[in-house]
Amino acid sequence: MRQLIFALVVALVAGFACAQESPAYAPGENPFQGEYAFAPGQPVVLHVVVEGIQLEQVTLTPLADVRAGEKVKCAAVVAGNSTSDKKATLTTVLLLEDADSKGLGRVTLDPFKIKNGKAFQEDQRMTVAGEALTGARKVYVFVQIAF
Repeated sequence: MRQLIFALVVALVAGFACAQESPAYAPGENPFQGEYAFAPGQPVVLHVVVEGIQLEQVTLTPLADVRAGEKVKCAAVVAGNSTSDKKATLTTVLLLEDADSKGLGRVTLDPFKIKNGKAFQEDQRMTVAGEALTGARKVYVFVQIAF
């Protein structure tokens, strides 16, 4: 009985330790490009590392009610971590697409700088067409890194 309890405790501790590890990052090319499922206000999880820059997620959140035919103010957030030994500048573009990959709108963030060896969370405001937000089911993410 003691062996069973000990085995159970070891399994629980090992499972807890694995759950605490940071997520794995897939290697990516510069510029990074990828298509993901999209819902306004929900994070698009990237988990890719490009030239020492870990891109964690991108989120596009409407800051007001979304109505077709109107522009809506949105917050665009890009988050990640730099493991590079150089400062970098990120250029990020989001192409909103419907379920059939038809383009609905383009969201271009201003290029921003990230410090070497630091986590980053860039938050920018912009307006987006309401019908692009309501119709989007996918987003094509483009990130270019310059040193």
